[in-house]
Amino acid sequence: MVVVIGLARADYEQLLQNIPAEAPAFAVLRRCPELHRWGREEPLFKCVIIECDEDEALVLLEAAKQHCARAVADIEYGLKLSRAFDLIS
Repeated sequence: MVVVIGLARADYEQLLQNIPAEAPAFAVLRRCPELHRWGREEPLFKCVIIECDEDEALVLLEAAKQHCARAVADIEYGLKLSRAFDLIS
């Protein structure tokens, strides 16, 4: 199952700064496609889209609970939608 998570760019950057580089969640965050190319294009410069599997999303959720509480609801929402879509497909 593919999980799609939308995070505010500020939350994404906070997670990157606070999660240790050796943590599995850090590897998930670093896979985001070429953030620099988005530059100042509205509305993309305000958000980051993360595609991962369910296990990786759960790892990211646990890291967010410790390092960026604002991101928790967005990650949970991505998990919820992906599970619902998985049920109907």
